Amino acid sequence: MSERRVTLVTGGARRVGAAIVRGCAARGDAVVLHHGNSPTEAEALAAELRDGGAQVHVVQADLADARSPDLLIEHALHAFGRLDVLVSSASVMHRVAFGSVTAAQWDDTAAINLRAPFLLMQAAARVMSDNGVMIQLSDHLAFETGFSHLIPHQVTKAALTHLVETVAVAVAPRLRVNAVAPGLVLAPRDMSPATRSAFLRDVPLDREGTPVDIVAAILYLIDAPYVTGVVLPVDGGRHLRR
Repeated sequence: MSERRVTLVTGGARRVGAAIVRGCAARGDAVVLHHGNSPTEAEALAAELRDGGAQVHVVQADLADARSPDLLIEHALHAFGRLDVLVSSASVMHRVAFGSVTAAQWDDTAAINLRAPFLLMQAAARVMSDNGVMIQLSDHLAFETGFSHLIPHQVTKAALTHLVETVAVAVAPRLRVNAVAPGLVLAPRDMSPATRSAFLRDVPLDREGTPVDIVAAILYLIDAPYVTGVVLPVDGGRHLRR
């Protein structure tokens, strides 16, 4: 059994997920790094962290498969003998105009953005040590309208917000559940300069966020023993303009 705190991060191979993995490893956690279909990035990140003395176990799973959450928890227990922290970072975003969303796109979004986090929390709660923590990655879009090409993503992230509050009550006082709602972090490659400028006009801090901003919020929520059921906006204050 690992003597370190054990953290499972879904979607941990790329972008914000990789930053979360690095942040947890830097504070001394043993990390279970999940990826959906990024084996090269996942193994490269794991090798980098192992070279620095971290304990990292890589596991692939398709979170659209309802069996995957239980299998991920089993992998964590097999690799390190315990589970202390769950960070659900994996998500999917289909950019499709209203009127053109297919049933398959809707189901895929719901399965990965909502069902998988729920099943992971349920499975993790059965095996977590006392004072364990679950963190969900929500989105500022969960609280906004006007993005009609992202409706499945927005709706599932809004439901995830309610799920965090509900599960926080269900697992208290033994465990805590919180979420982070990022704003514009790692802007999409297809975002035009004009769209970016228009978006930032509603951000009081007048800049994009960075993965470091998200990691700092997650590490705070993991280590804040009297905080549960919170969805923390990390959006430069954009929520104040709604």
